[in-house]
Amino acid sequence: MKNQNNLEKTFNHVETPEVVYSHGLGRVRDLIPQIPELKKNRVLFFFDGAREKSYEEVQILSSLGIYSGIVIHEKSNWEKLTDLLYYALCSRAPHAPIEPFQYAFDTYQRNKLVDYGTVSSLVTRHLSLYHSSLHPFFYEATPCAACAGWRVCLGKYAKTEDKSGCSAFSTELLTLIDSIKYY
Repeated sequence: MKNQNNLEKTFNHVETPEVVYSHGLGRVRDLIPQIPELKKNRVLFFFDGAREKSYEEVQILSSLGIYSGIVIHEKSNWEKLTDLLYYALCSRAPHAPIEPFQYAFDTYQRNKLVDYGTVSSLVTRHLSLYHSSLHPFFYEATPCAACAGWRVCLGKYAKTEDKSGCSAFSTELLTLIDSIKYY
């Protein structure tokens, strides 16, 4: 219930969005006439982090003032995800919020866990990114147990063979949000 309350606080700036999990944006010129209706109906588009074009499509929608997000998982492109993170939280150009970065920023508190997957799992129930059992990572010396970014990743990608992308992204996400909020 606590995560639900945080999610509702995050969505206050867009009220309750209508969530669309999209497999692609299509042609931007066909989208332009629909922008007023999409904004009026508070549509939130989520794209799959495994698709290379998703990062560009989320940025395009955000630049057009349309609320958007990316579903992060093992097949995400960590470099493009990091670039999108910086655009979402540091760009001075006007743009709509990008999830899950806005949720992570809004709910971040030093020395507390931040489950950025909660935003995806609550608004797109068929995509369960939240893991309720967190303790198994600390029974043995796994890369997740020693990861500085674990507070935000929470072991979501523990089954991934190469955890360097997840680790670097999660650590950078925490560092960036901390520097924006507290310095």
